[in-house]
Amino acid sequence: MRFAPSPTGFLHVGGARTALFNWLFARHNGGTLVLRVEDTDAARYSDEYVDAIYRALRWLDIDWDEGPDAGGQFGPYRQRERAQLHRDAAAQLLARGAVYECFCGPEPVESKPSEAEEASDDGLSSRAVRPQCTCATLSAQQKDARRAAGVAPALRMRVDPARAVVVDDLVRGRVEFPAGTIGDFVIVKSDGGALYNFAAVIDDHAMQISHVIRGDEHLANTPKQLLIYEAFGWQPPAFAHIPIILNEARRKLSKRDGATFVNEYKALGYLPEALVNFLTLLGWSPGGNQELLSREEMIARFTIEGVVKHPAIFDHAKLSWMNKEYLKVLPLDELTARTIELLQRRSPVPDRIDPPHVARVVQLLQERAYTLGEIVDQGAYFFTSGPVEPAPDAIAKYCATTESMQRLREVRDALAAEPRDFNASEIEAAIRGLAERTGNKAAAFIHPLRVAITGQAVSPGIFEVASILGKDVTLARTDALLDGLAHTVAK
Repeated sequence: MRFAPSPTGFLHVGGARTALFNWLFARHNGGTLVLRVEDTDAARYSDEYVDAIYRALRWLDIDWDEGPDAGGQFGPYRQRERAQLHRDAAAQLLARGAVYECFCGPEPVESKPSEAEEASDDGLSSRAVRPQCTCATLSAQQKDARRAAGVAPALRMRVDPARAVVVDDLVRGRVEFPAGTIGDFVIVKSDGGALYNFAAVIDDHAMQISHVIRGDEHLANTPKQLLIYEAFGWQPPAFAHIPIILNEARRKLSKRDGATFVNEYKALGYLPEALVNFLTLLGWSPGGNQELLSREEMIARFTIEGVVKHPAIFDHAKLSWMNKEYLKVLPLDELTARTIELLQRRSPVPDRIDPPHVARVVQLLQERAYTLGEIVDQGAYFFTSGPVEPAPDAIAKYCATTESMQRLREVRDALAAEPRDFNASEIEAAIRGLAERTGNKAAAFIHPLRVAITGQAVSPGIFEVASILGKDVTLARTDALLDGLAHTVAK
């Protein structure tokens, strides 16, 4: 098995799913997973993207047995470092007459589909008949004349337009391509660089790849690759083209649908375990109704027979639900550590992110949050010892009258008299006792206090919130709101 990303961008969820299916198939069958970097697109290549792909795969806990950083017997594992192998293979086909020199120029652009296309193209979008190149009939003198004029030849594969090329796909079944829709296609550019289809075949054969699992957008490339295998007399690998990924409107997945790259989901606070579970079910069914699967269950149950033909729908609500389920069962120490890691990536880094404090916060928010990002964002007032900026609508609702400010002063003084350990039960007793003494409902004190210490009209239980914030922060924020509104509250 191999996963062969192009480092021309960050790892798209479509590419991540392809890597995951290859990884699951390899682990299920006791096979080897090769990571091959297809880095021949010099114009868009970036070392940053290579590193980003490594990080994304490792974050998803997708490991590989051979690759640029792992070594292996079939290296090198960067495609541009295999250029001589590609040139030697092309020379063999030229000597056999399976390809011919083409002086047509300019050459057609053939690039590997992007991972975004991998998620959103069915691979059968164009079946138009291709015009035939006439360079196959050039005489030696005509070729020499073109060379003398400074025209370097590309190499073009001979294709019999009367035949058909049949792809026996493990997912799609039998798919037949009339060769007239393929035409004589270029395999090596005039500068000597191998085009994607040719390089992929040479590398897959040299690395003894037995199965190629990839997105549907590659299906249109497969007949060309089969013709190259045939020209060499090589046995092709088994092909499995997994279904496209569409948005909930059944259109191409795009940035308008939200995050589309793995690193974006990491930044939003999704758990890698949940994203892996979700991506595994995008186009594969384990049978039955079980949706939450451990990695061990995924490996044990994954087969190509379970991959569906119809498009997979990227349901963001389902991903969020699944992430929430994983959050619920994540051990507290692990959830705390991951929340701190996310907080440390914020700018500026909050000042109250010591593990004991964060642990109390996540315990309070764990049941209601869908992502780590929600814990960090919804609980932002917990992670700073400084003041908070109350929301205008919260002020208008609960702190806009003289009476509400009087209640806030009273609850502030009642809390100031509480013991310094300031636990939730003592805070509750103090507020309810104050309400009873003054003939008010407890809510008359709770609502303005909530605005003062959280800046919001809605929060988790205010007794727990105040206890976690601590006495000093609670009183300081209450004083700040009282001072700030002293001259603006309606009389």
